Amino acid sequence: MTAIRSILSIGIGLMLLTGCQQQEQVQPEAPASLVGKQLVALGNSITAPSDSWAWVTAQHFDMSLTNLAVSSACWIDYPGTAVDTNPQPVYDGNNTNNVISNQVFRLLQMVVPEGTVIPETEGEPFHSDTPAPLVGHKQAGSDFGPFLVIISCGTNDSGNGVIGDISELEKPYNEANRETLYGAINWAVSAIRKYCPETQIILLTPIQRAPMVDRLPLFVEAIQLAGEKLGCPTIDMYNESGITEAEESQGHKYLYDGLHPNAEGSRLMGATVIRHLESLYPTEKK
Repeated sequence: MTAIRSILSIGIGLMLLTGCQQQEQVQPEAPASLVGKQLVALGNSITAPSDSWAWVTAQHFDMSLTNLAVSSACWIDYPGTAVDTNPQPVYDGNNTNNVISNQVFRLLQMVVPEGTVIPETEGEPFHSDTPAPLVGHKQAGSDFGPFLVIISCGTNDSGNGVIGDISELEKPYNEANRETLYGAINWAVSAIRKYCPETQIILLTPIQRAPMVDRLPLFVEAIQLAGEKLGCPTIDMYNESGITEAEESQGHKYLYDGLHPNAEGSRLMGATVIRHLESLYPTEKK
């Protein structure tokens, strides 16, 4: 099996900020400190809890946190996915709309001026509770403008999701196939960069779990490759978080059910993210 790589751990850090040239958008220059900045978290049930790694991270840096993650979410759109900006897009047990693209649409509504049409939704099917066309909700005078968006997803995709061809990362984002992992990541990163050009984007790989899904390491590696191609720093939570399948299979130390972090697991994940962010954004010495 190809060794799973950690993009941040091999010392190229900020050199990755030069990618994603097809949209002529790149990661903006890093500030001296994250203190007081706005953090947005996207993801699944590992991120969604109010005391997840995202909260731990925001508390450490004294950042404001907007957590848009939803339990059971996938990177990949389903064949019947519709634009759905409800906070909990799950209906009658059908999770078809519970995907990262809809979390991105919710974020775009928060940054696009009130009443302005978001053209990425043109021609898309809409859920009955989401009005079309999709428009921005940001009111005049609002200071909402995230400096950092962290996306942590992929565990649910590894069950039966399709990674797809790497060429999906090279397509214009509005032509990428969001029913593949590569296409979904390309679309999400590019859409956020279009509307939030000053926002930095970081990807997290899934953590290990017990029992292990055989395909999970393939999705971990694909997310790392996508981050490299798109110029997004990627934190290898699978290998660096300290949460291992071997230990969790013996007795759930950090994952209360073998999948979802307990309080200690969330702190461990948060500490991993914090360590990398402190390397990327060192506090200015006075």
